[in-house]
Amino acid sequence: MMTLILPLSLQIQLNLGSSALVGVLITSALLYFSVRDHTRTGPRVKETIAQHYRGYALFALARLGTWSFAIAFFLASAGTSLYLLAIPIWGLSDNFFALVLSGVLSVGAVTAYLFTYYLLHIPSLVLSSARFRFSRLTPVWKQLSPLRLRAFFWLSTLSIGGTSIAGLYQLLHHGHWGTACFYCLQGGIYLYFLNWARSSSSCQKVKSPITTSQTSHNRDQDKPPNILMIGADTLRADRLGAADYVRNLSPNIDELTERSISFSNCYTPLARTAPSLASLLTGTWPQTHGIRTNYPYPEQLKLPIDNLISTLNEAGYTTTAIADWAGADLGKIDFGFQQRYLPKDQWNLKYLLRQGPAGIRLFLSLFCHNRFGKKYLPELYYLAGIPLTKQLFSDTRELLSEAARSETPFCINLFTATTHVPFGSNYPYYDLFTPRDYSGDSQFIMTKLASPEEIIEKQELGPEAFDVPQILNLYDGCVVQFDDEIGKLLSHLEDCNLADNTIVVIYSDHGADFFETGSWGQGNTLMGNDPSGRVPLIIHDPRQQQAHVVNQTVRTIDIAPTLLELLALPPSKTMDGRSLVAAMNDPRAQLSLFAYQETGLWLGRVPGAHPQHLGYPNLLELLDIPDKKSGMLCIKPEFYSRVVEAKDRSVRDERWKLIAMPTEIGVIYRLYDLEKDPSCTEDLATSKIEIFDKLKLKLDALIAADPIMRNTFINPKKASLLNSHHPIVKNVSDA
Repeated sequence: MMTLILPLSLQIQLNLGSSALVGVLITSALLYFSVRDHTRTGPRVKETIAQHYRGYALFALARLGTWSFAIAFFLASAGTSLYLLAIPIWGLSDNFFALVLSGVLSVGAVTAYLFTYYLLHIPSLVLSSARFRFSRLTPVWKQLSPLRLRAFFWLSTLSIGGTSIAGLYQLLHHGHWGTACFYCLQGGIYLYFLNWARSSSSCQKVKSPITTSQTSHNRDQDKPPNILMIGADTLRADRLGAADYVRNLSPNIDELTERSISFSNCYTPLARTAPSLASLLTGTWPQTHGIRTNYPYPEQLKLPIDNLISTLNEAGYTTTAIADWAGADLGKIDFGFQQRYLPKDQWNLKYLLRQGPAGIRLFLSLFCHNRFGKKYLPELYYLAGIPLTKQLFSDTRELLSEAARSETPFCINLFTATTHVPFGSNYPYYDLFTPRDYSGDSQFIMTKLASPEEIIEKQELGPEAFDVPQILNLYDGCVVQFDDEIGKLLSHLEDCNLADNTIVVIYSDHGADFFETGSWGQGNTLMGNDPSGRVPLIIHDPRQQQAHVVNQTVRTIDIAPTLLELLALPPSKTMDGRSLVAAMNDPRAQLSLFAYQETGLWLGRVPGAHPQHLGYPNLLELLDIPDKKSGMLCIKPEFYSRVVEAKDRSVRDERWKLIAMPTEIGVIYRLYDLEKDPSCTEDLATSKIEIFDKLKLKLDALIAADPIMRNTFINPKKASLLNSHHPIVKNVSDA
């Protein structure tokens, strides 16, 4: 039989033509399903706002369609090239339909492989855009294993490689040198691109070549200490070993704790990410820095006060923020970080529209969890709900390697969504604690909470609507992954000879309520012993030999002044926080601090709230976009004061907690003895008058310092959360 070898020009035409057709067909199908079932990420907005962005939505969809075509064309051309190489080997048909079919099969095979790969290794990547019951994937998932996936990959690679080599041999044997060179060049381009795109970091295993002179310099006590801050969004303090949790989740953090100062009762003033990070870095209460919700106004992003980062910049430090989607506020709010490796504003309608509808978003996400996505489709690389824990810690190790070669002191703030809803982690962490016989929808991530609307609906149903035991299993797996990555990072810090001169801080922006207080989420209630308001705080200063636990009340606003004192830098005069260095040096030192807290923006009615509690419209009515060009979501100005006025507020120390709840009939005060009643079931507001008056005086002073609340008082000097129509009500029975 005569071997059929097509001319090079014809092969190129067939290859490009059939691949382009495959790209068009697949992109058309994706666009069709996206338009038919149009969904997007983020909260809903009013139709009048959505209409304004319809043109931009079409642009965003066209952009995603273009990238879908490029990926489909790239994969299809590989399939059609392989088919053309196989023609002279197996005597295949050279008709155009066969080439198109080979391109479709190539795209389908790669997509299916990536789907199964991520279903096993990062299931939240698949499920963040899925539109079906997650439990339907369990039978497929049970058939997967790393060994089987690797075996399939290498068998496919050997099959493709064998066919390619045999085809190239036939071309060379028959003197088609130009055609052979074309396919070699094409194959080289494929391999180069795949090798470049396969990782989000260019350095998975970083080794820093440190010279003796550099080592001596890094150990020089005259050099200012470096700072490495490691934060996890929604990390509860009671999950770490020092809290005697029932599972051993944090051996690496615990080992560091044994050489550090650990603060067991640290509280954030507002358990929502943007306000909490602002308080932590500025050392001020929310009423001072002005960030009261996760939806600040553009003019609030330029902080009116100094902060830790701006002070370090002036002192000659290199300051860096690195984060996934949960840490976008580190760049959105102008803290002054010189280097920022993080996404743009997550609460931005234009950004959310660029993430696209579910169908096309799912297809593209399979190809974007790498350096390609990070560079060209960052909206999908940083998609909410997809963990980037391994990538972020790998990139941070690379930053440490670079810092080790520099004589400039550094401050690196790493902030991850590892322990944030929907509690998705990498293999095998998400399956560490899941019972073998579990068959619910939360096998891989917490389900049916993809939007604020779903959160509102389920929270109002109470804990029975949540698969709480399995959610806790997923959450604990996330904590283990965070701890493992910290172990690698601290080990690399040693390898870079930086450990002896680097202050390490482990922190969180807030914890989480898993219905211990009758509520789910964070910052919704101040009842109970603060599962969402209490955060871990560990400060390791290698220059300090002693290690101990500080059980006194401290606040996240104390972190900035503490670090500045450790660096021998003066704190800003605007800081409300106090340095904790005295307690770090002497565990007997008395701090006598009170923690102030306020609730966040409610997404819906909070379970257990007073029936006449001050409220405001739901999120759909609250949200607006004052600057249509930027697309940033904000609270409508006419509701902003009401949102602030409706907050519950409290002050507490190690034992006592006073809560003020504004209602239509007045402010209800509740006083609890946390030592005897950690669940806050017995109100002592009328029986412990002296303690009540003492705490109320402190709370009133903090409220009086709030510019928004000050305007609502008839007598600011006696600030009591009231206007002229509302009496003080000490407890519910008085109401």
